[in-house]
Amino acid sequence: MFCAFNGSVPLIIAKLYQHRFGIIYYVIETNSRFGIWLVSDISRRELILAMNNKLNEHTGDFIKRQAKRIKKQEGITYLQALEKAAINAGFNNWKHFAKINKHSSVSNSKRAENNLKPNLFQPKITNSQKLINPYRNLLILAINTLIDKHLISLFGQSSDNENGHIFIELFGYPSVILWQNIGFDELRISVWWKYNHELHPQANLTGYTRENFNGSRPLANRIHYKKFVGVVASGWLERDTGKFLQGKNNESIFGVYTRKGEREELERQLPQKPKGFESEGQVCNQD
Repeated sequence: MFCAFNGSVPLIIAKLYQHRFGIIYYVIETNSRFGIWLVSDISRRELILAMNNKLNEHTGDFIKRQAKRIKKQEGITYLQALEKAAINAGFNNWKHFAKINKHSSVSNSKRAENNLKPNLFQPKITNSQKLINPYRNLLILAINTLIDKHLISLFGQSSDNENGHIFIELFGYPSVILWQNIGFDELRISVWWKYNHELHPQANLTGYTRENFNGSRPLANRIHYKKFVGVVASGWLERDTGKFLQGKNNESIFGVYTRKGEREELERQLPQKPKGFESEGQVCNQD
């Protein structure tokens, strides 16, 4: 801790704290009448940044895999096992992890929805068509495409070889669909929309730094995404307890990146009808 003095009265106090994630962050306090606001605002911002840095593209998959292992070993419900797995990973519970992950991925989505103004070029949606989250709509199109091309099955048994990626056009733009089996007939589906591989800064590198399409997000630093991809989004396709894309609206859609202006275009795309699965469903099953 250090202090700045004006005579005998401390004006600013900077404190270092260590959060449970093991990341050091600071809080600045002042003795002004705005001191309380400054402390809460800065500490919240820094803590969120620290938590976001701790999250990575494998965390959700890892926790869910561990939960299914715990469920099998201890003979408890999946929900109870999910709570245990989240705690073992350093979170208070599953909801705590989901809240942090949602903040890091789509913290601005609800605000954008509230602030959206009518678009004269947006196709009219009939009363029979249900408004759907644009990222979920993109994932539904990706899953439909994989089903049509027989790259995944809604009825097959889990296999370690049920992983891959494909270059394809989605809504008329070059894209990449990636899928990975995370066990128990559950697939992680990821989409990189408006993808330009030639502009990817790690497209032609060698070794582990070269883009290998194994993760849910590109290997490049996020600050470079705007150069080669418009939208990145992932979700979980359940095939064991049912056939559905997990969550409702933006729930359980993770790893989201949106280049400026791309969400508005994505929202103008026509709603996609799932082929043999539901567009929404439970995040976890208690059976």
